[in-house]
Amino acid sequence: MSSRGVEAGMSEGESVRVLNSRPKPQCFEHGCNGRQFSTFSNLLRHQREKSGTAAKSSCPRCGAEFTRTTARNGHMAHDKCKRKSTGGTSEAE
Repeated sequence: MSSRGVEAGMSEGESVRVLNSRPKPQCFEHGCNGRQFSTFSNLLRHQREKSGTAAKSSCPRCGAEFTRTTARNGHMAHDKCKRKSTGGTSEAE
């Protein structure tokens, strides 16, 4: 019984190693020292967040700020609020 590698012109005992054709995007700003990201869009989001140009959303319950609305929504959905104890008005939901 022959292996597919031998049929494709490889000698017995050789194995195929698949390498990523592109290097992972890296950040060398903000003291990141070449932090790697799985996608280029993740690198761009990281750079927006670190530079402060990313739009921020805040939790209406506790005022916590988030650079991603999905993080804020998860925070609210799982009741992660550390409610402010300042003298503001409390609203019923």
